[in-house]
Amino acid sequence: MNFVTISQLVKNYGTNKVVRGLDLGIRRGEFVSLLGPSGCGKTTVLRMVAGFETASSGTITIDGENVTSLTPAKRNVGMVFQAYALFPNMTVTGNVGFGMKIAGRPAAEIKARVAEMLDLVKLSNFGDRYPYQLSGGQQQRVALARALAIKPRVLLLDEPLSALDAKIRVSLREEIRAMQRDLGITTIFVTHDQEEALSISDRIVVMNAGNAEQVGTPFEIYNRPSTKFVAGFVGTLNQFKAVRTAGGYDIEGQLVSSDAAGQAAPGTKVTLALRPEAMSLEASPQRSNSLRGVIEEVSFLGSVVRIRVAFGSNKASFDIFNNPNAAPPHRGAEVLLHFNPDDILVLAA
Repeated sequence: MNFVTISQLVKNYGTNKVVRGLDLGIRRGEFVSLLGPSGCGKTTVLRMVAGFETASSGTITIDGENVTSLTPAKRNVGMVFQAYALFPNMTVTGNVGFGMKIAGRPAAEIKARVAEMLDLVKLSNFGDRYPYQLSGGQQQRVALARALAIKPRVLLLDEPLSALDAKIRVSLREEIRAMQRDLGITTIFVTHDQEEALSISDRIVVMNAGNAEQVGTPFEIYNRPSTKFVAGFVGTLNQFKAVRTAGGYDIEGQLVSSDAAGQAAPGTKVTLALRPEAMSLEASPQRSNSLRGVIEEVSFLGSVVRIRVAFGSNKASFDIFNNPNAAPPHRGAEVLLHFNPDDILVLAA
């Protein structure tokens, strides 16, 4: 049974349709990410769940209660914003306890809950500091503690890590996921960063132009994209122009086969998609497909070496592990790339 149910949710700004009939069910304790490019409607969905935006039509239900027309204060959800949104004139303690104070909770209860939350986010010794005395990562921890202090039914995270540097972003997202699991709180996370969504989500909703293109686990979204948009947006993808033949798919005179469902009719122009990690310079019984090409570029990236190969007008990139005892292939070298028929995705041209 779903803990949060979004049914035919629509948001229009005049003639601009930002969200177009979204249907989504979220289980209790599940971590769901809304992933997509800027302007796809993901933040608007989050704000409608929070009550900061009014739905043009559709319903939002939390734990069996229709909250579509309720004010934010009556929904009991916790929101963490991209820009922290801390009160600059309040200490960390004041910020974290603000929601409980507004709700009229007793001072002793507020003090105990604030202490509990600061311990949870590893800021127990920072209660007397003001936001300007904290780093960006610490401020975001305070914002998270404030959202959790009110014991919300749902935690809403609006790109909370985008303003942080790369290393802090990775460590903080891991901490957020660990806290979410420990607390068992239902969470909706908005991000445009595919790596973030893939690494911490139970399920991902890939959004495009106000629609949910695909909903699935990270494994399903990455390995079995259902649309060309999802295939191209999530992860790195090599795409080849090809024509369906009786014997397989013709890529500028080179024939490959695919085990993908829904094979096109002979003569149909298609796009074949292949993840970089599916390609190898080493042959094997499983890698029955091969393409001959010429190396255009070799980029040393530390632990891996990225190689770009041209197959006529088609190009592909793949990575090999750095081997200090063996030089990588050089530009201009002719190579044979091998891959499994199972790894090819067949997309509409």
